[in-house]
Amino acid sequence: MPRVTHVKSARKANPVAAVGESYYWWKFRYGGKRYSKTYPKQSQLTQSAYKGRVYDLIDRVNQFEPEPGEEAVVEEFISEIVDEICEIRDECQESLDNMPESLQYSPTGELLQERIDACDAAEGDISCMQEPDQWQEVRDAQEEHDEWVASEPEVKPNGSDEHDQWEEDEPEVEEYEYFDATDIANAVEEMMI
Repeated sequence: MPRVTHVKSARKANPVAAVGESYYWWKFRYGGKRYSKTYPKQSQLTQSAYKGRVYDLIDRVNQFEPEPGEEAVVEEFISEIVDEICEIRDECQESLDNMPESLQYSPTGELLQERIDACDAAEGDISCMQEPDQWQEVRDAQEEHDEWVASEPEVKPNGSDEHDQWEEDEPEVEEYEYFDATDIANAVEEMMI
């Protein structure tokens, strides 16, 4: 990866910064100088289209923080990640298929095949992931608590054992555990070949 340089105050204007503004720049061995106002993402520090897309996927997974109980969001996110992995795999397969047969067993062809296999493995690992089992248990406990609240008896002026008993019977409401996307991130990182 290229070395990233931070310039605190630009001496002359460039594509991202005016004179006096800070910016980052880096340069590839074969290619021009690149500029950014913020520190570049890993995907910007590679010239490999494959690695760039995998780095982008890793960033997306690491930034994914659904609210507890949003199972539809988790399922949709997993579906999007799997679709993206399939798209990357299909592009690798197309590149391999377009190579002359004599080159398909060359180091480049073998690298493409390894990437295809890594995408298949990641797709299999991720597509079977789902929301934490505890989320359904917590939703059930929350519904039970809501029903308990709705069944509150009237408080009578002369005192009532019925209301006291109702308060004692309050069901416990559990806390949601947060969705941990570490397993998804690890599966995507395994694609980095």
